[in-house]
Amino acid sequence: MGAHPVALAFVLALVSAFHGLFKWHDAPNPVPAWWNIDGHPIYFVPKWFGLTLLPVLIVLITYILHIFAYYDSKLKNLSGEDKHAVAHLISLPALFLFVLHNFILLDAFVSQSGDISLRFVVVNVALWLLIWAGYNFRHVPPNSSIGILTPWTVRSHHTWTRTHKHSAWILEIIGLALLISAFFVPTGVPLLVVTLVLWLGSYLYLVTYSLIVFGCGETHTRETTEPLLPEA
Repeated sequence: MGAHPVALAFVLALVSAFHGLFKWHDAPNPVPAWWNIDGHPIYFVPKWFGLTLLPVLIVLITYILHIFAYYDSKLKNLSGEDKHAVAHLISLPALFLFVLHNFILLDAFVSQSGDISLRFVVVNVALWLLIWAGYNFRHVPPNSSIGILTPWTVRSHHTWTRTHKHSAWILEIIGLALLISAFFVPTGVPLLVVTLVLWLGSYLYLVTYSLIVFGCGETHTRETTEPLLPEA
């Protein structure tokens, strides 16, 4: 597998930590930790916790994903696009949190209002959790650690391949739609609803799609492999 996803996570975490230190004197104590649907802060935490949480999570989440992939026998000895796709998906949460911390949260911490830019949060979701994820899913080989893991994709090579190839263009198109929506849909309830429907709805659709493909594949397998009953 290689250790480069974890190495990248350490670099991103260090950059985030130094950026947080640079903003330390400008940030109040406490800092916002949760916002309402209009982007106004409603919950606060001590400054040291708010400025260090995401850098720690960048390393921790990446390391956990890497460990799962490292001990998955189906992900050993990969090469080419398969290896790069798995590494990119392991690094994906780190990249998402890095952008969230450095370009969204720190600006909210040092602002007088503490408001967060919900449009930029949605853009971050669209870029990493939809478009970038979809681009890499198409190259992920069947395994039980990284990918669209459903009871049907992990049981059937055919279902895994069909679902991940289908997810590539589905997630990229929906991600582009969400990216555009972030700049035109009014913030608040409308933007929240659009984000949940497009983001979570796309993954719910892929879970359902894997079930349908699995069912059709199993039926086809039985029809082509089971001996025909003798005619009466």
